Amino acid sequence: MGSFNATLLAALLSAGVSPDRAREVVEQFDRAIDERFGLHSQVLATKRDVAELQAAITDRIADSNERISRTNERIAETKADLVKRTLAAPTAQTALILGAFKLP
Repeated sequence: MGSFNATLLAALLSAGVSPDRAREVVEQFDRAIDERFGLHSQVLATKRDVAELQAAITDRIADSNERISRTNERIAETKADLVKRTLAAPTAQTALILGAFKLP
């Protein structure tokens, strides 16, 4: 029995509560505290929980940044390829102009 329980039991006994009833009250009080602690432990996060979550989020952000970087590289490569193809291929207007001036 912890010091608080002993103090509570002594207070109940000094107030005239029967020893059996006083012990029952102390036990019920203990159960109520345990139950409440159990409920809070399911809802509240510990420092360890927060640290684990922070590490997981940091890892996911790093992975996302890598994927974004690779995607940006592919976009730049595709853009460069499109520019190269556009410059290499004659446009419809160029073809019309060249067709109008038939060379011997």
